[in-house]
Amino acid sequence: MSPHPEFGDAKPQVALSRTTSQPRFALRRNEAATAFSISPTLFDEWIRLGWMPEGRKIGGVKLWDVDELRDAWHAMGDHLRDKSESNPFDGITA
Repeated sequence: MSPHPEFGDAKPQVALSRTTSQPRFALRRNEAATAFSISPTLFDEWIRLGWMPEGRKIGGVKLWDVDELRDAWHAMGDHLRDKSESNPFDGITA
């Protein structure tokens, strides 16, 4: 293989994809949804219900803080546990 005319023998640097980069503190909408194993549409619904934060628009990109997502996840679990109905079969053995 002949040397690259612009770089000589050095290979050009290839940007790392987001999946192989350093741990991140902000996620895009689809990445945030994937972190919860849900669809982006369901993630939008959770935002509408107030279960997830709104995110921050910076330039043309909307990002969600990982720590805020984690806190919202824990709060959502606490909220749902408090609201859940008891199982009518609790305490009954067959």
